[in-house]
Amino acid sequence: MIITPTFTSGFDTNFGSNATAAKEAWIAAAKVFTDAFSDDIHVNINVDAVTGTDVFGESSFWFVSISYADLFNQITAYASTQNDAIAIGPGGSMSSTDPTNGTGTWKLTRAQAKALGKIPDDMANDGGTTFGTGNAFTFSGPIAPNTFDFHGIAAHEIAEVMGRTGISGSNNTFSLIDCFAYTGPGKRSLKGGAGNFFSIDNGTTLLKQFNDSSVNHLDTRDWAGSTNDSFNQFENSGVVNPVSAVDLQVMDVIGYGRVNSIGSLIETVGHITFLRAHELGSGFGKAPNFLDAEVIVQLAEEPLLSFGFQLRTDQNAPTRLDMFDLLRSAFVGGRPIRLDYVTKGPRAGEIIRVANP
Repeated sequence: MIITPTFTSGFDTNFGSNATAAKEAWIAAAKVFTDAFSDDIHVNINVDAVTGTDVFGESSFWFVSISYADLFNQITAYASTQNDAIAIGPGGSMSSTDPTNGTGTWKLTRAQAKALGKIPDDMANDGGTTFGTGNAFTFSGPIAPNTFDFHGIAAHEIAEVMGRTGISGSNNTFSLIDCFAYTGPGKRSLKGGAGNFFSIDNGTTLLKQFNDSSVNHLDTRDWAGSTNDSFNQFENSGVVNPVSAVDLQVMDVIGYGRVNSIGSLIETVGHITFLRAHELGSGFGKAPNFLDAEVIVQLAEEPLLSFGFQLRTDQNAPTRLDMFDLLRSAFVGGRPIRLDYVTKGPRAGEIIRVANP
C-alpha cells in the first residue's frame, strides 16, 4: 500500500516555520499503516492547514455505495489475516445476512473501496486531512507540556480517509465499521450510543469502547478515551497518542490486510488440511480468487488461502505428477510441506514447486 500526500500551499503558508516538521510527522503517521498493511493500492490524500483553533484535525472523503451482499462477498474475498478469519467465520461479527434486514444503505470510503476491490486502484484523490495551526503541536520527540501529539492526530485523520468512520444510521446509511459495534454477546449496535464496543466475534469479546455520540454528538466510531490513543475522540495534551494494536485490528477488519501483489513469488510451509484432484478444466473458487487448476491444496497454517496447479497431459505432466505424489505423501503422513507459489488473487496462489521443508 502506498499513501501519497499532496500538501497544499495553505499547509506551507499557515504552518510557516513548522511546515517541514509537520510534513515529516504526517508522513511518519502514514507509514504506520503502510508498514502494517500490504494491499496493492494507492491512497491519495490532500493535506491542508488553516489558521486558528476552530479546526483541530479533520478529514474529508468520498463514499462509494455498495449492497450488503456485495460488501460481504468482497470482505470474504479479500480476507487475509487471523482477525479476518474470526470476523467472517462462525460466530464472527460479519454475518452473511444484512443486519438491517435489507432496509439500510451501505457505503465505503473511496480508499476502502479500492482495498476491497469494489473499484479499481487509481491515482485520483481519495480524501483530505486538515489541521488548525493555532493549536500547540509537538511534531517529533517527547511531547512538550500543553501541546498535542501531531503524529497521533494525523494518524487519526488518515485512518478516517481509509474508512474508519461510522455513518451509523444517518439517513438509514451505514459503513463497514458499524458492523463491529456491540453492547454485548450477539447485541449489535449499528447506530452508536452508550455502551458501544468494538468486537470482531459478535460481541463475545468487547475490545474497546466507542465514543458515546448520544452525549456529545461527535464521531460514533472514535474511542471513548480510557487510554491515550490516536483513535480517541478527544486527545490529551502532553502525552503520546499512539496507534495501538487494537487500532490496527480495526483497520484490518474494515478492509486492509496482508495482501501480496498479484504475481508475487511466495514460499510457505505448512500441514495439509485439504487435498483434492478434480476434473480437467473445472477450476476452483471464484473471482478474484479463481484458480484454473486441477489439484487444490489448503494448509492449516494459511487457513484463508487456497493453492493449486494444473494436472494436464502436456510437457509439464511428469513434474506435476511428482508434485502431486509429494503432496499425497505429506498429507497421508501428517508431515509439513513447502510450497512455492505465485499469487493469483488475494486468497489464491498457483503452485510452481513442491518440496519437503
